[in-house]
Amino acid sequence: MPESWSAFDVIGPVMLGPSSSHTAGAAKIGYFARIINGQQPKQVKLLLHGSFGKVYQGHRTDKAIIGGLLGFLPHSDEIKQADELAQQAGMAVELTPTNLGDGIHPNSVRIEMTNADGTFHRVRAKSIGGGKIVIREIDKIECQMDMSYSSLIVLFDNREVNALELIEKVKNLNVHIVSFETQHYKDRTLLNVEIREQFSIDIIKELEKIPGIELVRFLNHISNYDKYCS
Repeated sequence: MPESWSAFDVIGPVMLGPSSSHTAGAAKIGYFARIINGQQPKQVKLLLHGSFGKVYQGHRTDKAIIGGLLGFLPHSDEIKQADELAQQAGMAVELTPTNLGDGIHPNSVRIEMTNADGTFHRVRAKSIGGGKIVIREIDKIECQMDMSYSSLIVLFDNREVNALELIEKVKNLNVHIVSFETQHYKDRTLLNVEIREQFSIDIIKELEKIPGIELVRFLNHISNYDKYCS
């Protein structure tokens, strides 16, 4: 987590209201979940935990997450019409207030995404205030990604791929690595590398060629994106 907070953290982000936690943070969760998924999903299940599941209608939490999944940033007016725009885009959404378990932050959601080609990804994240979020799970693998820096995530079969070799490839990009960590679930490992700059599509193409790599994504800092994601 960041070592200090700025005045902007206290004041809050540029956003569509009413809540930095329930609206801005929720939109950011949906936005990054879309990037992790690799495309706009065809079907979405939103499992809203704790206060997310209790006050989502009044705080537009559902619309914010759906808007993020459509590619809208927290300040986008289109979030107000996210339900209708999702229907127009052919994205079916199922929403369920639920209990994701003890110890889960009250402002949490698990997003289950199924694509037109049948591929499936799921993301669990929490909104911690001031528009800040932490991604806590990707495809059943626990993680701790607060999105303070640009992140490269690589999901791979650890029987075929060596994490240190992947990190060396990132070092060869001449970037400043802030941190890296690996988390495991059975024979699968999730590598997260944070840098001060932003990643380009070249590293994605290079890593995707390696046998045993399941997923490669870069999640650049939110300030690096235009109004819509690709």
